[in-house]
Amino acid sequence: MIELDRVTRRFGAETAVAELSLRIPRGELCVLVGTSGCGKSTTLRMINRLIEHDQGQIRIDGRQVREFDEQLLRRRIGYVIQSTGLFPHWTVARNIGLVPRLLKWPRERVAARVEELMALLGLPVDTFAGKYPHQLSGGQAQRVGVARALAADPDILLMDEPFGALDPITREALQVELRALQARLHKTIVFVTHDMDEALALADRLVVMRAGRIVQQGAPLELLREPADDFVASMLGGDDRGLKEAAILRVAERMLPLSPRLLPRARVHRDATLRQALAVMFREHADRLAVVDDADMAVGELSLRRLVGSRRDE
Repeated sequence: MIELDRVTRRFGAETAVAELSLRIPRGELCVLVGTSGCGKSTTLRMINRLIEHDQGQIRIDGRQVREFDEQLLRRRIGYVIQSTGLFPHWTVARNIGLVPRLLKWPRERVAARVEELMALLGLPVDTFAGKYPHQLSGGQAQRVGVARALAADPDILLMDEPFGALDPITREALQVELRALQARLHKTIVFVTHDMDEALALADRLVVMRAGRIVQQGAPLELLREPADDFVASMLGGDDRGLKEAAILRVAERMLPLSPRLLPRARVHRDATLRQALAVMFREHADRLAVVDDADMAVGELSLRRLVGSRRDE
């Protein structure tokens, strides 16, 4: 879906991105992560030509981005930023409908799309359609920003630190919502963050950058288990990499079938992470947990030995 082939971008004497090559398949959520100034945001903005590249080629569906009209290109690519970029004197509904109106959709179609997206993102039309950005919480404003980016049903969504200014609880909730949206919509998403926990929680593929170059890329578990060098290991949490891995793996992947012995009272949901299960064990002073489903019915059990990766239970 998106291909960058030996792409370079310079700002004066400084090289922000150096001969970077990256292929992002259709439907993948690709997260670019690295320290400040590593070139991740510059890379993102070159895809929709907010920043032009100096060398190399960038292609979307096999077509070079410079063959597209700049404005038309940006209207077919959703773009979400940290500050939301909402027009302060426009209502929520008008902000969301911006791109479809620019594309000259019929008024009825625009209204239907706005209502559809507000429902999808948990923004009841009766409550929020007539509100203005200053009347929204940070999380609500970001939902509106995502809705606006999705309004014209783009194949590609670019997200540049979209949750960076939010409090931890709201940020985690929006991460969960984004994964749920992606499971339903299957967009090609390029997401930039400096927060490794966020990157690991979201990424189908993680791309670690340093000084304008890709140091390593792959599935989050691959990088956690086999970092390419000390820099990648440090970015992934150093000695805490095991806990980072536990935050990705789910209880259902490690639980054992129900056994004849009495189930422990302490319990954990099968969709919880191993890290959450470990927290329950600490809180309940237990080394075994009952695993339950959405109906709170026991479907298995998890021991501390199994949680940390032993092939055999106690």
